[in-house]
Amino acid sequence: MSTVVRTGGAVRRPARRAKEAPIVLRTLDAPLLERWDALALACDAAPFLRPGWTAAWARAFGRAGALRLLTVERGGDLVAALPLLTSPFGLRSPTNGETALFAPIAADSEAAAELGDRLVALRTPAIRLDALPGEDPHTAALPDAARRAGAAVLVRPLRRSPYIDVSGDPVAFRKGLSKNRRHGLRRLQNRMREAGEVTLTVHDGRGDDDLEPLLADGFRLEAREWKRAAGSAILSSPAAVDLYTTGARWAAGAGILRLAFLRLDGRPIAFGYCLQQGGVLFFLKLGMDDSLAKLGPGVVFTQHLIDYAFADPGTTELDLLGENEAYKADLADGTREQVRLQIFPSRVAGPAQRAAVAGAGLLRAAVVERLTEGTRDRLSAVRNRLRR
Repeated sequence: MSTVVRTGGAVRRPARRAKEAPIVLRTLDAPLLERWDALALACDAAPFLRPGWTAAWARAFGRAGALRLLTVERGGDLVAALPLLTSPFGLRSPTNGETALFAPIAADSEAAAELGDRLVALRTPAIRLDALPGEDPHTAALPDAARRAGAAVLVRPLRRSPYIDVSGDPVAFRKGLSKNRRHGLRRLQNRMREAGEVTLTVHDGRGDDDLEPLLADGFRLEAREWKRAAGSAILSSPAAVDLYTTGARWAAGAGILRLAFLRLDGRPIAFGYCLQQGGVLFFLKLGMDDSLAKLGPGVVFTQHLIDYAFADPGTTELDLLGENEAYKADLADGTREQVRLQIFPSRVAGPAQRAAVAGAGLLRAAVVERLTEGTRDRLSAVRNRLRR
C-alpha cells in the first residue's frame, strides 16, 4: 500500500520522466523492508540507516504509523531510499536526540540526484532533515535539487562528530597522544591493576549471551547521576529504553551488536553500547561506576576499546559519534560535520519561511548566551525529556 502525495504544478519535470507514475511515499511492508536493507548493505550504509534500527526508533518514539520511504528504482531495482515522517506540517527525518546519524542511501550520484528531485517534487509545506553528514555527496544532492527547483534552502551546522583511524599501528597511536594524556592513562591503569583483575569483555548478544541482564547492567552504568539530572540517561526515558533494547535485539540478530564491559574482578564497572559493521566500530553510549572515579573507569575503558578496535584486522575506524567533547577530542584523528537541512518548496512562501526560521534560530542563540549556566542546565534537561 502506498500513500500518494500531490506534487503540484510548479516544478517542471524532465521530459524523460513525463510518463512515470506519480511520486509516492511508500508504506513499509516486509518485501520493501528487505529491499531497503539489501540496498543499505550494498551501499555500505551505517547501521542507523538500516530499516531494523529505523523501525526500532519509530516504534520507541511512537512514530511507526507516520514512517514512510521515498524510493528511486531503476530497471526494477531499488537504487535510492530516504525514510521520512509525515505530518500535516510537512516531512521530517526520523531523528531526535538519540540519533547518531541520518543520511540518504543511494547506489550512485545519479540515484542520489533523482532522490533529491523526488523529495522536492512532493510539494510538502516544509522538509526538515537532521544529523546529515555535511561532507557526503549524496547528502549534497538534496539541497542541490531543491535549489534547482527554486525552493528556499537553509543548512545549519549541528555538531562535529569525532573518529579514530584504527587501521595503523596502535603503538604509534599512543605515541601520538599528548604527554599528559599518556602519563594520566598509565597512572589510572596502574591504579586499576592494583585494585584487582581488569578485563574487557565484548558480547554480541548471540550464543551463550543472555541479552537482557547485559543490557540491565549496561543501562545501570550509563545512568550516571548527572545524566539522570539532565534527563539524558537511557533509564530517564521509557522510549529510550525501548529503542536501545529493541535495537540491541535487532543488531544481535544482524550480527553487529557489541556490548563491551570493563570488569574489575568480574564486576562490571564501565560499559559501551556499540555496533560494528563495514569495518567501523560505532560507539554510541558510555557508562561507568562513578563510585570508582579515582580509578578512572571511563578513561581506562575507552583505551581498552581502542585497543580492541586496533586488534581486529577487519576494523579500520572507531567512530566516537556525538559531540566532539574534550575527552574525545584528545583521542580523535578528525571530525565529521553533521548539519540540519530545511527545505521550503513554495516559490511564494518559501523565502519568508526560511527567513523566519533563520531569524528565530539567531534570536534563540542570543537568548541562550545570556542565561546563567544553571538555567541552561535546567532548560537542557527539560528539552532532553521533551525530545524523547
